[in-house]
Amino acid sequence: MPLKNFDELHHLHQEWKKDLLLSEKEIKSLNTELTQLAAQPLDREQQVQVEHFQNALIRQKEVVNDELQLIIKSDKLMAEGNGNEAELQMLHNKLKDDMETFDRLFVELRESFKSFKRSLLKI
Repeated sequence: MPLKNFDELHHLHQEWKKDLLLSEKEIKSLNTELTQLAAQPLDREQQVQVEHFQNALIRQKEVVNDELQLIIKSDKLMAEGNGNEAELQMLHNKLKDDMETFDRLFVELRESFKSFKRSLLKI
């Protein structure tokens, strides 16, 4: 997509920021749930799963922070007019790809966590 309308691009960035901030809240909620689940007696395999989810949630939080920083950088370049169109296009394409990947992986993580939680609650 050619970067002709910075207002539209800025609006898209604001939507991404909103989505990332919502994901950040969900990560906190999932962490709280995981802490509660980990408080019960678990076998070794379940403990390994808990650790896996702890690490995955930490990584997702890092990705949220990284993407927010990229969005801020892109918006700053547009606002100040410092970036040439090729640089802005490259940054936008990276953000778009990153957001699509983040969304897909976060949905997979959420579903995997729900499945793990169901398996523990059946005990």
